[in-house]
Amino acid sequence: MLAPMLRRRSLSLMTFNLLAPCYFRHGGRLESDDSTAFLSRAQAAIHAIKREQCDVVCLQEFWFDRAYQRAFRQAFQGTHYVHTAKRPGDKQDGLAVFVDKRKLELHYVESVDLVEDAGDRVALLLHVATKWNRASASLPQRSFLLVNSHLTFPHTQMYASLRLNQIDRVLAAVRKYVARQELYDVPVLLCGDFNDYDDPVYRLVTKHGFASMFAHLHGREARITHCNHNNREVGVDFIFGARLESPSTVIQDDARLQLQPVDCHLVPRRLPDVARLKRPQFGHDWSHVQPPVLLTDEEELVDYWRMVSDHRPLVTRFQVLDEATGGDAKTVQSIENAGELTAEMKASLETTTPLDIATDGLTP
Repeated sequence: MLAPMLRRRSLSLMTFNLLAPCYFRHGGRLESDDSTAFLSRAQAAIHAIKREQCDVVCLQEFWFDRAYQRAFRQAFQGTHYVHTAKRPGDKQDGLAVFVDKRKLELHYVESVDLVEDAGDRVALLLHVATKWNRASASLPQRSFLLVNSHLTFPHTQMYASLRLNQIDRVLAAVRKYVARQELYDVPVLLCGDFNDYDDPVYRLVTKHGFASMFAHLHGREARITHCNHNNREVGVDFIFGARLESPSTVIQDDARLQLQPVDCHLVPRRLPDVARLKRPQFGHDWSHVQPPVLLTDEEELVDYWRMVSDHRPLVTRFQVLDEATGGDAKTVQSIENAGELTAEMKASLETTTPLDIATDGLTP
C-alpha cells in the first residue's frame, strides 16, 4: 500500500501601512476629527486585509483611538492573536500584529522601543510556532521569528545615522532572543515600512543575511508601494527573510521549519507595481463606492485605493518544506555580525547616495 502523500502546508504574511487618521490631512481637515470618515476607511482596510486571508498581518500607523482599535479587534480577535505597540511619548500611532490562532501559536512578544539615539519609533518581535505538527516536532523545529517595524522617514541626510541606529536596535533584539532561547537556525521574517529604498539601512539588512522576498521572486524590487507626503511615488514596504531554506548547521541531525517563498505581490493584485498612485482623500460616501473586485480598469483601481491608504499592502506566501519536499542544501546566512556591519555602514555614509536623492522618485 502506498504511503499517503504529505499535505503541503503554506504560510502567508502581509505588511501594510494603514495611514493613521491622526496624520491624514485633506482639504485642510484631519480625518481623525471625522469618526464617520475614519471608521469607514478602517472597514475598507479590514476588508482588503481579510480578502488576502493571510496567516500573519503586520500593520504600521495603527491608530490608538478606542473606536478605531475596536473596529480591528472585532474583525480579527475571534480568529487571530492581536498584539499592539504604541510609539513612545505623545505619538498616537504604533504597530499591530495579527497571528492566526487556528494555525499558529505565540510563545513570546517583545515591544522594542527605538528611543534615545534611535528616535521615537517602536518594533514588535514575536516568536511564532506552527500548530499542526505539535505532536511530531519540538518547539524549535516548529518556530520562526517575526519582526514588524516602521523606520523614521529620511527627511534629510542627518537622519541616516538615526535610521541605522533603529535597525541596529531591532536586529540586536533578535540576536539576544535567539541566543537566550538557542534558536540559532530558525527562520527570521523582518517586515514593515522602511521609508526608503537602496539606502544604508536596506544595504545593511541585505548585507548580513536577509533577502527581500519581492526581489527574490521578481528579480527587482517593487517600483511603487507608497505615494508619500511629498507626492513622490516610492517603493518602501518590504518583507525580508533570513535562514529560510537552509538545513541546520547548529544541530546537525535536527530538522527545522523551512520556508520557501513562492509568491510575493502587492494589493490590489490586479494593479501592477509600476502603477502611478495618487495622494489619498477622505470624505467619500462609501455606500456608493464600488468594491474593488468589480473594478477592472487600472485607473479605477488607483482611484479606489487612494480612499484606503497611501501605501499598498505587500503579501508573501511561503511553502512550508519538510525533508520530503525540501531542496538542495544551501549556506545559512548569519545575522550575528549586525553590530559590526552597522558601524561599517555609518563610517561609509559620506560615500553613499544622499537620502534626499534616494527618495526623490523611482529608482531605476
